[in-house]
Amino acid sequence: MDNVITCLIAAPMLVGLLCLLVPSRVRFVREFLCLAVTLGLLIASVMFMLGGTGQVSTWFVSDALSALAGIGIAFFSFIVTIYSVGWLKDKGNQYYAYLMWTTAAGLGAACANHLVLLLVFWGFLGLTLYLLVNLGGPAAAGPARKMFILVGGSDAMLLLGIGMFVVLTGSLQLTGVTVTEYSGLAYAAFFSFLVAVLTKAGAMPFHTWIPDIAETAPVPVLAFLPASLDKLLGIYLLARMCTGLFAFHDQLWLLLRLIGAVTVVAAVMMALVQHNIKKLLSYHAVSQVGYMILGIASGTPIGLAGGLFHMINNAVYKCALFLGAGAIERKTGTSEMDRLGGLYRYLPVTFGSFLIAALAISGIPPLNGFFSKWMIYQSLIEGASGGDATWVLCLIAAMIGSALTLASFMKIIHSVFLGHRREYSFSPGDVSAWMLAPMVVLALLCVLFGVVYPVPLQLFIEGVVPGLSPMVVSALVPSLIMILAALVVGLIGYLVVSGLKERTVDSFVGGEEVRPEMAMSGTDFYRTVETERPFAGIYEAARRKWFDLYEIARAVTGYFGRLFQVAHTGYLSTYLSWIIFGLIILLILFVGG
Repeated sequence: MDNVITCLIAAPMLVGLLCLLVPSRVRFVREFLCLAVTLGLLIASVMFMLGGTGQVSTWFVSDALSALAGIGIAFFSFIVTIYSVGWLKDKGNQYYAYLMWTTAAGLGAACANHLVLLLVFWGFLGLTLYLLVNLGGPAAAGPARKMFILVGGSDAMLLLGIGMFVVLTGSLQLTGVTVTEYSGLAYAAFFSFLVAVLTKAGAMPFHTWIPDIAETAPVPVLAFLPASLDKLLGIYLLARMCTGLFAFHDQLWLLLRLIGAVTVVAAVMMALVQHNIKKLLSYHAVSQVGYMILGIASGTPIGLAGGLFHMINNAVYKCALFLGAGAIERKTGTSEMDRLGGLYRYLPVTFGSFLIAALAISGIPPLNGFFSKWMIYQSLIEGASGGDATWVLCLIAAMIGSALTLASFMKIIHSVFLGHRREYSFSPGDVSAWMLAPMVVLALLCVLFGVVYPVPLQLFIEGVVPGLSPMVVSALVPSLIMILAALVVGLIGYLVVSGLKERTVDSFVGGEEVRPEMAMSGTDFYRTVETERPFAGIYEAARRKWFDLYEIARAVTGYFGRLFQVAHTGYLSTYLSWIIFGLIILLILFVGG
């Protein structure tokens, strides 16, 4: 097993080095190398990880959970590489090298059983993410630096957590060892791991690096890292924590559920008022993590399965949405919704793929997002049946998040594809086939993973949660019957109404005929949310970065830096005064002792 996993990691690492050596003037060599190795990784990971799960060694593990993350990383690496062939125009050598190294480190982190090895791969991913984001040009330097500091800080917390875990258990293994007796050191170890997990996955309050890099980072980078790979690894390690590393107390489960609930609602509220497509999608990338945390933190088998299934589904439709945003930006030169409209005539395939992914993330049946969300709802309903009000609050938060997600994507669909038709300099026609193919494949997966949802559950998740099928059937059949009944009633209503005589009249607004200049911009939807109490104050505080831990830490550090700057005058007499003052304090302390 170790040899196979080592080869899976070494192959993209070596191809990345080759990409740096290939001359830029030689066309398609690096693209061919990357496509070949990512396709080979996908095939090999599926054959090896699904066929050989349950193997554990000192250095690596190949069980159902690592297979879920590893196959996902290989798949999205292949998808993003295909898209990149059509997207990329310059910096190809560096981009493909960093992409391959990121894939290698991701696979290493997903399969590592030795905590030091996990830490090495985990930290290396922060470096490659920084390098990839920096390819966005000078404007990306600031967001990349912020991301690197946040992610690097969380890596330091992971190192600290591993050290405390070793003290508690005497083991450096990720599997087979559990912290069962809680002390101050055990809680500190848990919270150190949690900070690393929440930062990598992009959950609140460690999420701010994702919206900040959204406008400047290359679109394939957004589709691969915050949309898919980082979610896969962050939730993977959270599942490891919840099912193996730590024996959870009720208070810790409650804390996780509250983090998930706040992440769902707060992030989707921020998404609701965005005018840039990529920034709106980035806040949804944060919000969806909340559902995964809610499912896993429910502590029930169906909740764990729902959280992991939602992790897969989110990576599929979120990657499709970011790739769709890239296609829009490539054709129009902008991702600002105020400058877009009527694109469904120009980009019909992009529109279709984007629409399917938007409906999937909103939880519309029979697409994949509905089924994973319903499993999470079911786990919350089971918890609420005991009478604990916190479960009810989490359930309400999840439902509000779904409703607002649909509302914000109605805003995008209207602003970008429908609504007022803009005049564009390009003729109707989608982007290249290299960019279209990944979007179409991901949109089809949104349909497939919904219509035949038992198949991905059995393939990827039943190994993590044995006996899953009966639970899912009992949870989903009643809802499916209600949906089918609603569709039948709707069809009957449509047939009845369509048979009635209709009269067509002109539309009026305020007693006047509607003219093109009176068309309402889709970006104005929900604008009143920003002006109504108490949301107006909250949005203003968010704009001022009052909830941004990075900005808070920077302000505190700057304050103390200014104090030291005042004290550091450069005069010898001042330094002698501080020395004498310090000696007096030490003398008082020692004499008093």
